[in-house]
Amino acid sequence: MATPQLRPKSKVFVSRDSVSESAALRLLSAERPEEIFPILLEEIVKLGFSRAMILEVDFETGEVKPTASLNCDNSFLTKFRTSLWASENPIVSALQNPNPAILHPDNGSSPWYAYPMIYRSSSRCWEAERERRQDCLAIQNARITRKMQFEDQVCAACGMQAYATLVLAQVHKNTSEAHLEQLRALAARANGYLSRLFKVEHYYNRMRDMEVTIARLQAVMQSMADPVILTDSQHRVITQNKAAERFFRVPEGVSEGGKRAVELNNLLFSAALSSMVVSASGASRDLTLVDVMEGEEVLFEAVSAPTFSKETVRTGMVTVMRDVTDLRRADEEVRANLEKLRTAEEIVSQDRDRLNLVIENVGDPIIVADNSAKIVLLDPMAKDLFGSVETSKDPQVVKNQAKLDAYLNSFTFSFSDKENRTLYLHNPTSRTDTEYAARSGKIYDARGQVAYTVTVLRDFSAWKKLEQLQLERRMLEMEKFAATGRLAGTIAHEINNPLEAMKNAIHLLAGKLDPQLNPIFEVLRTENDRVTRIVRQMLGLYRYTAPLGNFDLNSVVEDTLALFARPLEKSGVQINKTLGKLPPIKGSADQFRQLLSNLVVNAKDSMKAGGKLLIETSEIRALDGLHSSLRLVVADTGSGIPGELQKSMFEPFISTKGEKGTGLGLWIVKGIVENHGGRIRVRSTVGRGTVFKLTFPIVRQVPIAPLK
Repeated sequence: MATPQLRPKSKVFVSRDSVSESAALRLLSAERPEEIFPILLEEIVKLGFSRAMILEVDFETGEVKPTASLNCDNSFLTKFRTSLWASENPIVSALQNPNPAILHPDNGSSPWYAYPMIYRSSSRCWEAERERRQDCLAIQNARITRKMQFEDQVCAACGMQAYATLVLAQVHKNTSEAHLEQLRALAARANGYLSRLFKVEHYYNRMRDMEVTIARLQAVMQSMADPVILTDSQHRVITQNKAAERFFRVPEGVSEGGKRAVELNNLLFSAALSSMVVSASGASRDLTLVDVMEGEEVLFEAVSAPTFSKETVRTGMVTVMRDVTDLRRADEEVRANLEKLRTAEEIVSQDRDRLNLVIENVGDPIIVADNSAKIVLLDPMAKDLFGSVETSKDPQVVKNQAKLDAYLNSFTFSFSDKENRTLYLHNPTSRTDTEYAARSGKIYDARGQVAYTVTVLRDFSAWKKLEQLQLERRMLEMEKFAATGRLAGTIAHEINNPLEAMKNAIHLLAGKLDPQLNPIFEVLRTENDRVTRIVRQMLGLYRYTAPLGNFDLNSVVEDTLALFARPLEKSGVQINKTLGKLPPIKGSADQFRQLLSNLVVNAKDSMKAGGKLLIETSEIRALDGLHSSLRLVVADTGSGIPGELQKSMFEPFISTKGEKGTGLGLWIVKGIVENHGGRIRVRSTVGRGTVFKLTFPIVRQVPIAPLK
């Protein structure tokens, strides 16, 4: 087929109305793009053209082939098949030319009128209109004046792949210019309808594909066991799966409480999304929701990701919530067990260190042997007697080992659990033979078998020396108490007369003072009476003659602290008190006030630059539920008591205050504690402070039910 020849522009004008009304109505009635071409071919034949065909371009394969024809057999149509790459083919040239052309066959047969049909529209596509773009294919094709490039037939705004079609009608010698203009108008009208239907079908296909995609996404969402929620920019739910509806949608027949639970869940979810958006602290957050059906709290890890439009504008959030309730409980249990394990390990380590410390400082030789009477542990003093576990070269030590081995074998394989025996061993330190009291016991394993034996050797000679020292100490104390008696008589005689005068003056002031001063007057009277009783007790070398009764120890603490509140404040001492719930204690409240006063004054004097004073009371119950004890702790952060004075600080006339102190305060404290059957313990470190722990026994009364 020869190269197409273009006719000069026709002087005959045929308007768009030259298309018959019936032809226009038929084209307009088409509902699908493929319905346009049969109607167009029939109308072309009605115009007087004997043959007509439609050549379409397949952009995927690049093939140009007839798809519809009238009065053309298949063998004839085959001659018109070609491809887009055959650039010299007149059919391809006619497709690329924006204007109609006349094709002259090479065999001299009748020429063909070729009208190229491409996608044209007077309005932009929806995407280009929304984004105000000028690169819409409809606008570009409407303005095309040059050779058309097939690769450009894709809309840059909406991605639509356009069409390219060539309408061919065979021209005869008697075909007039008016007939050709009518054919051109008919083809142009058909192309307009075709572009409209093609655009509608394109959007229809996109909507169908979108519906399929949405359906797939919905199926994926519904198949997920975890709640999935898609929200807009205002955190309103767009869609959610069934797992999420369990928490965010009110089911039918639910109670009012269930409705409120759903409202609370939605509120918490919206707040969590808002917090993640505002703080930008991360894409995940823990969220506790209420299961409406089960009524239980469920802990979720909410993982959210933003959704964006084509313009990269945030349009919402997609959130997947993973149930981590069991995982979190398991994590907490693991952490708790790990902490318990660490605590137990620390306790075992402390016990081991404490045991080693006890063994090293117990003051007696300790021997540990296994169930075969083989020595596995010797403390330092035992090593002095028996050397190392291996055989020693010292003949005296070898004799000691022989005696010990015989004793251990005899005890280990005996039926007794404990045994006491006397051993005569050579002491390498004193180089003398010493009498030792051996006390042994057995340790059994879980199966009841002997695991270890423990033997403690007690040096009798050391006990004898200790008894001698204790006897000498008691003699010294008796001498001190005699001196104390004489001093107490002198003090009582010298102080008693001024006290009587003060007491008479207080008696005369009774009832004559301003009522507002009565509290101060009462303190003056009670304290004067207390001093009088103290002097009388000193006369009797502190015999326990005070009146007994039940009193509240916490009230005594409160009264004493109130009395010394101002002096302590002036000294910069901060008071920290922890008073537990206590039962009444039987004794002398006045003596306990004196006890506390001495300890508080000593604490204040030791904190010259200020510090902290801790007073704590508590009850320690025994396992039988009947016996218990009260504990009173007085601690300070003062200068502490030097080590050389700690052994004798409870003796009379022992003081760390120089000339300002009498040395009787702690001696009186100890006497009060012992008179009430209590115990006192002291722990002090120079430069760090002192802690006094006082313990007093009490017996609870058990009600006895009457006999029936």
